[in-house]
Amino acid sequence: MNKGKQISVQNKLLLSYTVTSLLVIIVNIVMFVSINNITDSLNRAYETNVLINVLTDSLEMVQSSMTEYLNTKSSDSIEGYYDHEQKYRDDLQAVIDSGTGERLYSSIELGGSGSAMLEDIKNLSETYLNIATDTVQSKRGRVVEKYNVSYEEAEEIYGYINSYIYSLNNEQFRYNSENYAALRDSLRYLEMVTIIILIIVAVINIVCTTVITKNIMDPVQERELMMESHLKDAELKYLQAQINPHFLFNTLNAGAQLAMLEEADRTYDFIQNMAAFFRYKIKRSDQETTLREEIGLVDNYIYILNVRFSGEIHFEKDIDEDCVNVAVPGMILQPIVENAVNYGVRNIDREKLIRLSIYKKDGCIEAEVTDNGAGMSQSRIDEVMSGSVSENPVMKDSNGVGLINVISRLRLFYDIRDVLEIISEGEDRGTTVRIHIPFSGEDD
Repeated sequence: MNKGKQISVQNKLLLSYTVTSLLVIIVNIVMFVSINNITDSLNRAYETNVLINVLTDSLEMVQSSMTEYLNTKSSDSIEGYYDHEQKYRDDLQAVIDSGTGERLYSSIELGGSGSAMLEDIKNLSETYLNIATDTVQSKRGRVVEKYNVSYEEAEEIYGYINSYIYSLNNEQFRYNSENYAALRDSLRYLEMVTIIILIIVAVINIVCTTVITKNIMDPVQERELMMESHLKDAELKYLQAQINPHFLFNTLNAGAQLAMLEEADRTYDFIQNMAAFFRYKIKRSDQETTLREEIGLVDNYIYILNVRFSGEIHFEKDIDEDCVNVAVPGMILQPIVENAVNYGVRNIDREKLIRLSIYKKDGCIEAEVTDNGAGMSQSRIDEVMSGSVSENPVMKDSNGVGLINVISRLRLFYDIRDVLEIISEGEDRGTTVRIHIPFSGEDD
């Protein structure tokens, strides 16, 4: 797939997800606003009843405080009367002046009777408060006949006002109940419409994604099938060129048994190490393993070499046991040790020394192979690290697993680039290959 096609596919995916996301956002915004409006309407539906009930309570407190003063003639009771009288005036004025007052006039469908009732309540309330105040003043002036007559008139008007308020409250409640039912039906309808729209958007999103991804995946799947076919052909050719592993192991086991019967202990140990070495390479070369098993493979390899070269390879280990259980890709240490033998110490005249160190440093586990051999120039190190070398002793070895192969597998396994470094002070100054293994502490 060329760059132009990749950009086209990206644009299609971006457009598809953008459009569907905007549709979902718009639907949710519309639903949110509509629900808020309906909720506000539901709250306002019974607001008028609340105001009327408050007005009823205020009127009752005026009547009660007036009666209390007539019975006790205390300063507290007269102060209470004037406080309640002012509160009633305020509550009545609030109903008239507010938007709720306007709804009281217009919302009750009684052929104008709702408006008339509210006007009657206003006029009767003014008359009632004037008479109640005269009654209180007459009581204070000890005009007994006058305050008795005034009290009876105030009590009669109080009853009328209560009746009007009660009727108005009932009519408003009936209207509000009908309004509430209509608002509730609207909310249910809105929910149903919103759900249908979201389902349609989801279906469109699925269809668009399926069509676009199919156009992407068909060529990818075709390439995968071709690659799988080539890999199978390569694997078949590779297997045909190899000794059958079962035959190899059976032969080695037979040789080990023969050596044991002949009491050839060194031969027995050699064959056992050979069997362990090849078994590990066949099973672990493409699998996850641990540093402990990798170290064991190196031990097998060094043993085999020292039998072959009469013990001239001196091998030292400095292993932190807290590090050996960490997961690593298979076959990362032995190829490095083999390179150190073949291209580091094999052709030197002095003592041939290889050292394996495993330790923790700066949040990583360091696996370090050091030799005292031929060394490497900085230009050669740069070529190896950049992967630009080809068909040279550093890249490959007798088992087909080279240093560049190790670097590639480490980068794939850990998904980081800085997994390995090569250090050498130059020709004939030895080489250190250090592997950086990310470590979280969970593998102990």
